[in-house]
Amino acid sequence: MAILGRMFFSKSAISVPTSFYGSSYIALPLQEARSATDLSFRFRTSRSDALLFLAAGRTDYCLVVLQAAALKVRINLGAGEAEVATPRGLRLDDLAWHDVRIHRKDADFTLTVDGLHSSKLKLPGRFYELNIHYGLFVGGLGDFREIFLGLWDNFRGCLNDLHYNGVDVLAKAKEREKSGSASSASTAVVQSIRNV
Repeated sequence: MAILGRMFFSKSAISVPTSFYGSSYIALPLQEARSATDLSFRFRTSRSDALLFLAAGRTDYCLVVLQAAALKVRINLGAGEAEVATPRGLRLDDLAWHDVRIHRKDADFTLTVDGLHSSKLKLPGRFYELNIHYGLFVGGLGDFREIFLGLWDNFRGCLNDLHYNGVDVLAKAKEREKSGSASSASTAVVQSIRNV
């Protein structure tokens, strides 16, 4: 694990918001292939454009970004990219907490924001596994350049309750930092984030 900067958490790791300051990011190793995806988190920001989350494989990926204050999810399971977004007019750069739930089972994909706004999509192709080789990235990409998905600003704001396929990503990053497994560049990278 390589840790850049410092990561600060309060003593209670249960549901504590984590702040990202525009150069912060988490990179967490993960290799898996699944026909279902479950991602949920809460966030707040005043920024209209930023990378929130990436699960990255050699060709497959699930990318969650803010673009013009709308939440967009771009996903590629090997048969081409598909995109789902929040409804037009819904701005998420208002510093209010927003709850996000992304669920995929095979080709059926749903994005739900604040339990009210849902967008659905049927993914193209015949194979529905999301193959992750490079891991999870939260708030930014650091120096990750294995696949090019556009130029995205790092996230500046707060994230909370970030779960990907049953993994509490923020708690896992804290655990890796605390255990001192920061000796290998192939594990997790955490750069200047802190709990509020």
